[in-house]
Amino acid sequence: MTAIKKGKSGYINTNLIKRDKLITENISLVKYVVGKIMVYLPSFVDKEDLTEYGILGLMEAAEKYDSRNNTKFGTYAISRIRGAILDHLRSQDWLPRSMRDKATMVRDTYVSLEQKLNRPPRSEEIATELKMDLAEWEKLLAGISLGAFLSLEEYSQKLENNKDGNRCQEIRDPKSHDPLRDLETKEEKTLLANAIAQLPKKERLVISLYYYEDLMLREISEIMGVSESRVSQLHHKALFLLRTKMNKVSLNIC
Repeated sequence: MTAIKKGKSGYINTNLIKRDKLITENISLVKYVVGKIMVYLPSFVDKEDLTEYGILGLMEAAEKYDSRNNTKFGTYAISRIRGAILDHLRSQDWLPRSMRDKATMVRDTYVSLEQKLNRPPRSEEIATELKMDLAEWEKLLAGISLGAFLSLEEYSQKLENNKDGNRCQEIRDPKSHDPLRDLETKEEKTLLANAIAQLPKKERLVISLYYYEDLMLREISEIMGVSESRVSQLHHKALFLLRTKMNKVSLNIC
């Protein structure tokens, strides 16, 4: 229901005032989300383009936010902003078929080596098996990380919303309860947690600091005492390993 009151200059739509205030006070969230997502993207992607879609997500959040759901606006807005940007990225399909084929080849190689060695293979071993040097392997890993990122994002959203990876259109009623859905979500969260726990120490630390402590790559590089580019490499590798491990347990995240 539209809230209207009379002011000195005439009638004022108070809902519009509240919406515009939410947008103005939280515009920095767009910059924050864009900065986090840009880590995964090719250099030719226009940051300003993503910012525009992020602003649209923020506007949508301000329009549909309902404080009665006991959810902070910032939390709700970040989800909407990310969703708007990710929807745009998926629609662009920046990962060409050739790169998708390489991603499949790399995952198959990793699984084969893991079975053969009875342990997770090292980067040098994967590169040797693929008949490329370590620099070429790191470059390839960075190239396929966008696909891994989008797949894991869809999987994470599925856990959060339990709607087959689609972005939740409204905040779920906290009073609603579905025991079977809750059990499925709990099991999937356990599988993802186990996959993270199986990562090598450095990759696991990067995932923890980046996603759970919400640090930027520059901050992580200072903590770990390595270059920011090295943190980026570890991040790409962690995403690849997580996607590979989740595929192995036959979860549909591709």
